[in-house]
Amino acid sequence: MLSCLLLPSLAIAGEPPRSINLASLPADAAFTPALEIATGIDPSALPEDVIASANELGFKSAGKKTPQFSPREGDVWLRFTLTNPSLDVQSAKLALRFPYLERTDLFERRADGSLHHSMAGSAVPITGAAIAAAYPAYHLHVAPSETREYFIRIRSSSLILLPVTIASEAAFAQRMTMETLVWSLIVGAALAFAIYAASMSFTTANGAFRIYICFALSAALYILLSSGLMNALLGTHVHFNFARTVFFTQAMVMAFGTMFIMVFLDMEKQAPRLYRIFYLIAFISVLTGISFLLPAWIGQLSFVIATGLGPIVVVAGLALMSASGVSGARSALVAWLPCLLATLWIYLRIFDVTPYLPINHFLLPLAFAFTLAYLSAVLGGQVRQAEFWANTDAMTGLGNRRLLDRICDLENRQTSERYATAVAIDLDNFKPVNDTFGHAAGDAVLVAMAEKLRAHFGGRGDIFRVGGDEFLILGYHWQSRMDIITQANAFLQAALTPLQFENNYISVGASVGIAFLDHRTGFSGMLRQADAELYHVKSAGRGGIRISDQRQRDRRSSEPVVFAENDDTEERVAKMFGTSQRR
Repeated sequence: MLSCLLLPSLAIAGEPPRSINLASLPADAAFTPALEIATGIDPSALPEDVIASANELGFKSAGKKTPQFSPREGDVWLRFTLTNPSLDVQSAKLALRFPYLERTDLFERRADGSLHHSMAGSAVPITGAAIAAAYPAYHLHVAPSETREYFIRIRSSSLILLPVTIASEAAFAQRMTMETLVWSLIVGAALAFAIYAASMSFTTANGAFRIYICFALSAALYILLSSGLMNALLGTHVHFNFARTVFFTQAMVMAFGTMFIMVFLDMEKQAPRLYRIFYLIAFISVLTGISFLLPAWIGQLSFVIATGLGPIVVVAGLALMSASGVSGARSALVAWLPCLLATLWIYLRIFDVTPYLPINHFLLPLAFAFTLAYLSAVLGGQVRQAEFWANTDAMTGLGNRRLLDRICDLENRQTSERYATAVAIDLDNFKPVNDTFGHAAGDAVLVAMAEKLRAHFGGRGDIFRVGGDEFLILGYHWQSRMDIITQANAFLQAALTPLQFENNYISVGASVGIAFLDHRTGFSGMLRQADAELYHVKSAGRGGIRISDQRQRDRRSSEPVVFAENDDTEERVAKMFGTSQRR
């Protein structure tokens, strides 16, 4: 944000003069003018009458760089004078950098006594010298050797905060560019997280994700509206009170955020008392959204509860649940805490406790953006974890049948040629292990075999447990056939190593069937061929390897094979399994 620069003409000791020398404004300067303010003006009074009796209305120096008023005090009027002693036309921009001002009227009293009226605000279209900006802004134009007096009438149902600046054309354009960029980044990030939440909802039936989408979209819309960007885009055409919409979206953010926490933490079971309190906060937040249909006192009370007391209660409740060990409560607390801190800072500003800083405009939107980012990361982690366990065999950690079926479906619809080998494995003499030593021993054998499969095929393919004692390896296309056969043979030897379970040594073996991808039969044909080869091995006495292009003898796995370096694949396979013709 640009720092405020004082003009040399204002650097005089004592009370600054009312008249501002516009000709001395540097080309890249922006400053806070010395304003005179009158408050409590009757809203029904005609502007001409107020301006004509300005000296009797008690205009006095603002006193503060950024004055603040309550809307209940009536209209607020500002007065300042610009002079141009030069021989050139001088221009500048006047900005009231608070997007919640519903209506501001600029009255320019020219040398001939005529009044030129312009209007801007979040609830009115821009007219006259007003500029389409995120907050009320006007173009100031002073002819050579002229002095012009300006009056600004301000009306708003929200807090009236007056960070007023006069800037050169270049300084104003730079500031607008910077602020638009910042707001665009915040809004873009919020929308990105909302879209990410929507994409996650398609992969889960958890109702919390649906509510989270509504929360994310409400937060993104609130940021867009509270920034004033929507008013800047549509203010010239739409006669609509964007300030009221800001309060509505803020209420919806609170309502959906509270409901999301209730469902996400399963508070109805985990914390039934707090659940009822949170439910009440969500209900009051909805009332705030439709407060324009309710009596004024109900709307005001609901707004204070929903946007002030509500966040405090929510964070306190999350802290209690986190201390009680409720799953997910700590993540929700971390995500929601910045919103509470930003809300407290803003409310303390209303009571003039905290100072006005330019960053104040960005605090709550930034807090919402952080909440969206953090919760999206938490939910994304949960989705990935759920997806992992849905596709993983819980005992061995290998891919399960569900994952294999999905891969088969994808490969059969559009072959990616990711896989070129199928290795079907079935453990030998596994059923007696369960019958003799119990299922715990059988589980230990399966886990040990999974580790051996990882040791031999890890990085060479994807490994699956497809049944009780049945495994499948899909070898990557860049693996040579000989390497796959070598690893299968090595695994066959390793499978015979006895496993110690409690005080017993358990021995099992394995049978292996191998098939390679043939474009004539495709991916599914490769899997069927591997199963067929495995069936032949089992039928022939188990404990061996059979390859799809070997028609006769299978070599027993108890006889390890050493390959010559210069033998090609088919010659070495022939040496392993006997000379034969291809299928």
